[in-house]
Amino acid sequence: MNPSHHTTPTALTNTLDGTVRYTRHYLNLPKARTVITSQVRAAAQALEATIEEQTMMCLTGQPGTGKTFTLHTILDQHPHWHALRLLMRPQARPSDIRAGLYRALNLPHTPPTDPGICDDLIRHALHHPVRLLAVDEAHQLSTSCLEYLRFLHDDPHTRLAVLLLASQHRIKALRAQPALASRVTTWHDIHPLDNTEISTVLPAFHPQWRDSTPSLICELNTAWAHGNFRRWAVLTHRRASITHRTGHSPHDPSPLLKGLHPRPKKNP
Repeated sequence: MNPSHHTTPTALTNTLDGTVRYTRHYLNLPKARTVITSQVRAAAQALEATIEEQTMMCLTGQPGTGKTFTLHTILDQHPHWHALRLLMRPQARPSDIRAGLYRALNLPHTPPTDPGICDDLIRHALHHPVRLLAVDEAHQLSTSCLEYLRFLHDDPHTRLAVLLLASQHRIKALRAQPALASRVTTWHDIHPLDNTEISTVLPAFHPQWRDSTPSLICELNTAWAHGNFRRWAVLTHRRASITHRTGHSPHDPSPLLKGLHPRPKKNP
C-alpha cells in the first residue's frame, strides 16, 4: 500500500509555559510533508481501541523513530477525540500537570492555587465529552506524577483515556510502577522503517528524494539511517544544502555520510 501524505508544518502542544506551536518535522525542513506510513496506521488503530475502552496505552520507540510525530499526525486526523496534548519537562511535579491540564481544558482565568479546588474543576471538565490525555516524554515523570494520572483516570466522574509516550530505552521507569503498569492495556512499539517501505516513503516525504534511485536510498538506510526518520531528516537537509550550493543533487552516498560516523580513536 502506498503511503498517503499531506502538508502539516506545525502542531499545537500544551507545555508548562502555555500552548506552544512546534514545528512538525525535525530541522523544520522546507517542503517536507507528512507521510502516513504503516507504523502510523497501526498506532492509530491501537489508539482508537484505547479511546473506545477508556483505558491506558503506552507508545514506545527508539529516539527518532517518530513517536511525537505519529501522535500529532493521528490526532490531527481525529479532532473528535478531544485530545489534550501535554509535553512534560524533566522533574515535573503533579502541580505542573494540574496547571497544564487546566490550561489545556481552556478553563477560565489562572489555575486555582488550592489543589483540591483545581482538581474539582478539572474532574468536572473531564466528565463530558470522553477525552484523550496524551503525555509526551512520560518516562521523565516522577512516581507522584504518574500517581496523579492514575487518580484522574480512575476517578468515577471522569471519562478519560490516557496515552503515554516514552523512549524504549526508558520504558522500565513506567513498568516499575505496578499501579500504573497494570492499567496499561496496550504497549505499542513504533519500529524503524525497512528498506522496502523507506524507498516508497521518502519520495513522498520530500522532493529531494524523487529523483533518487532505490539503491541510493537503501545504501544510505543500511549505512546510517536505519529507518530512523530523524536521521533521514539530517540526510535530507544535507542533500538540499548540497543541491543549493552546487546546483546538482548528489547521487553518491559519500558526501551525504561524511562526518556522520564517529572517527576511530587513534592509537597513542
